[in-house]
Amino acid sequence: MLRSLFHTVLARRRRLAVALVAVLAVGYGLATGAIPGVSATFSAETENSSSSFAGGWIPAPTGLSDAVAGSANDQRSLSWTSGASAASPSPNPVTGQTILAADGGSGDSASCGAYSTLTTLSATATSYSDSAGTAADWWCYQVVSTSATTWTTAATFTPVRLFVPISVVLGNGGGTLGTSEAGDTITITYNQDVKVKNPQTVAVHVCKNQGLITIGAGCTGTPSIGEVTGVTVSANNNYAGSTIAVSGPTITITLVSSGTATVSGNGPFIASGTKVVALSDGTNVCGGSACQPTSSGSF
Repeated sequence: MLRSLFHTVLARRRRLAVALVAVLAVGYGLATGAIPGVSATFSAETENSSSSFAGGWIPAPTGLSDAVAGSANDQRSLSWTSGASAASPSPNPVTGQTILAADGGSGDSASCGAYSTLTTLSATATSYSDSAGTAADWWCYQVVSTSATTWTTAATFTPVRLFVPISVVLGNGGGTLGTSEAGDTITITYNQDVKVKNPQTVAVHVCKNQGLITIGAGCTGTPSIGEVTGVTVSANNNYAGSTIAVSGPTITITLVSSGTATVSGNGPFIASGTKVVALSDGTNVCGGSACQPTSSGSF
């Protein structure tokens, strides 16, 4: 009987020892991340708190939209729904937002480089307009939900591009240098392929008092294509029915008329109107100060 009691006590001690070892093993696993699926996520979140790893914890902005905007079509307008308005988790951890931007280059499609901070916004902001950077390039944007910690979640906009004239050249096709006449040309190159709305003719005026060459208007009013400013003109002349030829991003306007006037000098080309638009999406031309190339050449 004593032997049986001894074996019973010994078995109980062994079971207690095994249980104690199991508890110690679990504790060690939690502390070191050795138990898969239990503490690995916690450890990774803690050790990488400066990254956007914890996206599930910080609601991302949604409903992203961007477009060309501004009275001179010289702004990129961004809009979205803030992650701060998300119903869960509760309480919502979003305390602010950051707009990041990258130059997407001038190729046929955007090639977004490294993003950098453009501005910071409140947690409830839902829009932002930008007119910085190289006007003729693609521009890439992100909006980032930020929190009281270093955890963030970013959302990326579709790259957007202004429709910009990049060069304007006056050409002597009529034979008399320095004089506007039939056969002279105005060649305008844009930063992307163009579409000219029918009919593909336009009136060109040289304007003495205003010092202008207008394309698509008289000496006053808003031209349907634009105007070259800062030139010296000897007399007003109207080249109605001047023709427009299109080749990719370039239009060439050839003057049609029998009148002449001396024209000298060069100045900024201010684009306007809706006769020439971007072929890809119909965007109207940028006429803001960042989109005004200086003309070159001479009639």
